[in-house]
Amino acid sequence: MPAEVDATTVRVTTRSGAVEVVADPEHTVVRAEGGTSRQDGSVTTITSAGARVRMRVPSGTDLVIGSTSGRVDLRGPLGSVSVLTSSGSVRIDDAASVDARSTSGRITIGQVVGECRASTVSGRVEVERCGAAHVTTRSGRVQLRGIHGAAHVHCVSGRIDLVLAGAFDVDAETVSGRIAVSLPRGVEPLVVSTPRDQDAFPVGAHDCVVRARSVSGRVVVENR
Repeated sequence: MPAEVDATTVRVTTRSGAVEVVADPEHTVVRAEGGTSRQDGSVTTITSAGARVRMRVPSGTDLVIGSTSGRVDLRGPLGSVSVLTSSGSVRIDDAASVDARSTSGRITIGQVVGECRASTVSGRVEVERCGAAHVTTRSGRVQLRGIHGAAHVHCVSGRIDLVLAGAFDVDAETVSGRIAVSLPRGVEPLVVSTPRDQDAFPVGAHDCVVRARSVSGRVVVENR
């Protein structure tokens, strides 16, 4: 029988197997299938050795997920989300804040109201909308759209595409790959590729600072 418990935070640990969570505004308790559940106050801990874990949780539930191998699929409006997986794709539809880390696997994020952190050794990172963004990847393309805050993106090998919603600072660096930064019409950026670039412009002569560096690849900063 599925377990039903009251919780504001859910922790999931699985050795292998998918983790699927649906946040539903009509749900007032956590309903879980797969693994064993333990309740400690408002925190529910679910442990699975290999079975797939399926959950339906109230909207705004905080999640902490650790997976050795298996995809993580989170749908619906969630609270603070933290995901750590060694091997497996991560998909998050809607959250208040996100910290997603994967050794090998694609990270796809829809909407994040607050800060979005994503890190992968090998895999693509895509975000549709977020506040401030901190993204690192060793190998894989980074594509962030609708950024409502400062963006810090570092990549060893891969293209970086950033679309900002306002005059926010950017720090983007890749060893091999193109960097493209899109700003709203009317925003005047100071584009910095060397320390001398910033010294060449007086304070207040720009709306934001775009630090973009690529060892092997073009850097394009433009207004749309």
